[in-house]
Amino acid sequence: APPGNEGHPGFTTPQQDAQIEELKQAIGGGLSAPAGQAWLRVNGGELCELCRLMRARDWDVEKAKTLWDEIMAYRAEHQIDTLLQRVIGSQEPQSATDLTYKPEIKDPAIAKCLGEMPCARWGFTTEGNALEIWRINQLRPQDILNRCTQAELTQWWHYWAESALEANLLGSAHHEKPLRGTVLVLDLKGFGARHLHTAMLRSLVHLFGIGQSKYPESMSRIFILNAPTLFSGAWNAIKPVLNARTRRKIIMTNKAMHEDLSPLIPPQNVPQFLGGPCPCGIGEALSQRGGTMKSVTVGARCDFRVVE
Repeated sequence: APPGNEGHPGFTTPQQDAQIEELKQAIGGGLSAPAGQAWLRVNGGELCELCRLMRARDWDVEKAKTLWDEIMAYRAEHQIDTLLQRVIGSQEPQSATDLTYKPEIKDPAIAKCLGEMPCARWGFTTEGNALEIWRINQLRPQDILNRCTQAELTQWWHYWAESALEANLLGSAHHEKPLRGTVLVLDLKGFGARHLHTAMLRSLVHLFGIGQSKYPESMSRIFILNAPTLFSGAWNAIKPVLNARTRRKIIMTNKAMHEDLSPLIPPQNVPQFLGGPCPCGIGEALSQRGGTMKSVTVGARCDFRVVE
């Protein structure tokens, strides 16, 4: 299989096909239950999801079945199947043509949390992935903790993850490409001491843990740009939460662009703060509001790919 396609539909081995069938039999009626059908739909269908579960658990059928059960139980506990309908109704989570489009958020708590986050889905990659960009220098950890409870942040995280699944379905269909998950870009320019906030890091570890265990294999690639040496402190706190497969998807550089990312973003969509022509308002409202601490200037590391 071409690099990055191993274990995806159309790129499985005969042994893996047999394991997928075994997992299907193990889940049984859960696949046809309403909750199962809802989850299969947002993940591209039965085969896509079974492959995803197996990749996430290194092709161990028993562990993949346990993962399915845990996901179904979690979604039922938090009423996630109806979350998007409650929060944005029939609106699309993302536009295939308008970079500035944002759905109207009907849930006040989620709207409040979203207003604290310097992030946006910025169209799609050339491969049809939802492209998500975060400007970490605009992140105000203390402000977030002052204004949002952990329960509200968790609910926002559920919304953000669910809307990403829908966005990737839209991008895959619009570009007529296989469903592969989000390409995440973290711009760390301006990352400083105020971002090494212990309580905020604990909260992030909690949220990332949900992403790893309840939305497995939902990220295609992760690019960390403009990474300073100081980021190693935050990385050491977050890294243990990420499984080996996720860590292998991460590329970190001290530059504003990476050669693997550049061909994925349509040239006209590259934001100005990453060296492109496109005006981008991500985080500008937070910048105008001001922060609680000044960032510090630190040295930078060279390019490297995160491994074990």
